[in-house]
Amino acid sequence: MHPILKDRARLGTYLLGWVPVALLLLVAGRTLGWTWLGSTLVALPLAILGSGLFLTSWHLCRAFPLERTQGRGRWPAWLMAALVLGNLWAGCGWLIAWGLGRFPDLKVDPRAWSTPWAFFASMGTLLYLGSLALHYVLAALEQRRTSERTEQELRVLAREAELKALRAQLNPHFLFNSLNSISALTTLDPGRAREMCVLLSTFLRTSLRLGEQGSVPLSEELELARSYLAIEQIRFGSRLQVAWEVDEALKAVAVPTLLLQPLVENAIKHGIAQVPEGGLLRIAVVPHGPYAEVTVENPVDADAEPPVGLGLGLQQVKQRLQGCFGHHTYFQTRIQEGRHTVVFGIPREPKEAQP
Repeated sequence: MHPILKDRARLGTYLLGWVPVALLLLVAGRTLGWTWLGSTLVALPLAILGSGLFLTSWHLCRAFPLERTQGRGRWPAWLMAALVLGNLWAGCGWLIAWGLGRFPDLKVDPRAWSTPWAFFASMGTLLYLGSLALHYVLAALEQRRTSERTEQELRVLAREAELKALRAQLNPHFLFNSLNSISALTTLDPGRAREMCVLLSTFLRTSLRLGEQGSVPLSEELELARSYLAIEQIRFGSRLQVAWEVDEALKAVAVPTLLLQPLVENAIKHGIAQVPEGGLLRIAVVPHGPYAEVTVENPVDADAEPPVGLGLGLQQVKQRLQGCFGHHTYFQTRIQEGRHTVVFGIPREPKEAQP
């Protein structure tokens, strides 16, 4: 559809731009000796006719797009169309003046029109070229909006594909870690191994259910983490201590599903498991301004070399937060005094978290 006609505000602005043209035509009529009424009866219809006639430049704009045509091919078409439409517009003015010439009181003499014909034809030519330039600007704006819309759709599709791949990585990762723990306990403590199998079954059932959802309340993510840690506490025994600091008012905050689990696994695999005496894993959810701030803190081996950049799990969590909440989130990691800390913020009243 025509870019001006489909937008009322744009159409109103375009028609308003023809008011100075009508005034100029009115003054031109007065200089020819016509009465105010006669000049108005020529100027107003001619301006209205021009506003509609020069909208046809949109078709030339579409026929010769700037990005796909050579300059040598465009210029002749532009000039030819401008000269034809400019003279056609001036000829329509002569026809209007000829019709009004039958009323002597208006003093509209169509014979006087031949003198300023070149002026009005030139004016029409320039108006057509101006209209053509306007349409090229509107075409560029429309193309940019379309490109931005397409780019946004591609980003969404890419993010969805990435998150589906993430889910496919997470569940096997849970399973491998847990099965290794069960294998280690089978000969040492069969009773605890059986207990761990039951916990693992419950955990996998819960993780699969949550994995099918785009977002869940924070309370469900915390319960999944509790289930996982219950399994790991059987394996590590007294080496693993867990401290929870959760504000009850924040449990209803919506979070992307399976967001907390990679951080808890990371704390066990790269923290507790690497420290001979184990230590305290601290998980906190507290209000921080407009955010629900989540902290996962665990001990690390003081003699181990600090990691370069973020690990895969941490990087995926950061990317998911940015993909879901844009700049309305933050993600920080630090190692200080033998403790590794991950802190991130989730808007307390966001739109529903995207998968």
